[in-house]
Amino acid sequence: MKKLFAFLVALLFVPAISKAQLLVTGGVSAFGGDALTQAATSGGGNQQQQAQAAAEISAGFNFGAKYKYKLPIPLFGVNAVAHFNYATGKSQVNNVPNLNLPEGVRFPETNITAMMYGIGVEVIPIGFLPIIDPYVSLDYTLNSVKQKRDAVTFQNNTIISAIDGSTSGSGLGIGIGTGIKLPVIPIVFDVEVKYRMLGNSQNVLLANLGAGLKF
Repeated sequence: MKKLFAFLVALLFVPAISKAQLLVTGGVSAFGGDALTQAATSGGGNQQQQAQAAAEISAGFNFGAKYKYKLPIPLFGVNAVAHFNYATGKSQVNNVPNLNLPEGVRFPETNITAMMYGIGVEVIPIGFLPIIDPYVSLDYTLNSVKQKRDAVTFQNNTIISAIDGSTSGSGLGIGIGTGIKLPVIPIVFDVEVKYRMLGNSQNVLLANLGAGLKF
């Protein structure tokens, strides 16, 4: 599947180098999903308890790159996009009802990283404006998610198991954003908020600011 994916990217982007933008992006990310919740609670508690624990997952940071060019489609603008993101996050779960942890024992942090790369489109519904190009985006992504957490022991018994593993998957992403092109400098900007499904019942919300060159 990865070879086919690489072939589609090459086929899509080679003809339009002269209309391309290359941006470096960075921002904040917030992870969620059933698989992450179950990992954070070590399988303890029922579904309602796990849902309450999921609400305590905190945000992290991400960085990446976006390569896009404007397709020659009449009436409205469409950007074809290739993207890469590396996102980090941490979860700290301390409020799981009826788990009966010994006094003073807390869940350790779960470190989360995700590598995401894919292709998609940005449709500009308002048309071409002098400075901004607002858009709705849709993409398909291949993902690799890694989680790591130390075990917790109490009186020589392991009461919270360790996690050190990775999963892979694919999913769709949908978002809104805008390109910003200032007339006085040769740099273009991009602001985007995107909800992306990572596969394996996981997902991430990304808020990114990008800056780069148009060539």
